[in-house]
Amino acid sequence: MTGLVPIDDINRLQRRMNKLMEDMGLADFESRYLPEVRRFQEKMNQTMEEFMKEAPIASKEIMAPLADIKETDEDILVSMDMPGMDKSEIEISITEDTLEVKAEQKAEKEEKGEEFYKKERTCTKFHRFLKLPAKIKTEKAKAELDKGVLEIKMPKVEVTARKKIAIE
Repeated sequence: MTGLVPIDDINRLQRRMNKLMEDMGLADFESRYLPEVRRFQEKMNQTMEEFMKEAPIASKEIMAPLADIKETDEDILVSMDMPGMDKSEIEISITEDTLEVKAEQKAEKEEKGEEFYKKERTCTKFHRFLKLPAKIKTEKAKAELDKGVLEIKMPKVEVTARKKIAIE
């Protein structure tokens, strides 16, 4: 499955390219290069659409599970939906500022009757890569799976106490 690019990543890249063009002032109506920029944007949109029609849809084959990230003064807490997965099917990799979760579940179902035979195989894959908002202590990270929800608690390297200030 290497080489597949999830559709969310492609769409994010396209939005960033459009934003870059705007930031450079090339999308302004006053720009003398506006026709060229518009042609470039249209060509990029067309290329992305063609790619998505021809390429296997990675987002259908490999799902990105929903995730919530919460940062406290001491920890980073990640909650991720992993429906139907067993803890033996989940692989978690962390560095001091990234989290990667992969999971793969294979199932086989067989039915026999007097006049029929049916055998189905399915494979469900999850993959999520997150850039963490702060550096963590990788050796002290802990994970739990309960009722299809993966909870990962990662202590921060540097505890940050938040201070409230008054508006003058």
